[in-house]
Amino acid sequence: MRLNRLRTTALALIFLAFLIMYLGVFSAAILPFALVIGTILIMVSVFIYFRVGAMSMKIPTLECPNCHRMTKVMGMEDGCMYCGVPIRIEMDEDENLYAVQNGEVPVKKK
Repeated sequence: MRLNRLRTTALALIFLAFLIMYLGVFSAAILPFALVIGTILIMVSVFIYFRVGAMSMKIPTLECPNCHRMTKVMGMEDGCMYCGVPIRIEMDEDENLYAVQNGEVPVKKK
């Protein structure tokens, strides 16, 4: 769920950058500043997308105890990407990851 929020933030930055650059078209005095600010916002957005992609490859995939779909959980507590239910990750003695929802019986990783 945190990954989706980061992706949404990056997309919002791109739209904001386009809006700022488009507003620069109406005034020649602010055009250079609008283009520079818009370009910087797009570069920040690209950096966020790059980091999310790199993080997404290393994040464990677990089965959601609520909707039983495979979801990526970032950190020890996160929400399901599909149903939004809070999920907590726990490890057993064999170093296997389990998804736990509200103290229920753990669902084993596939």
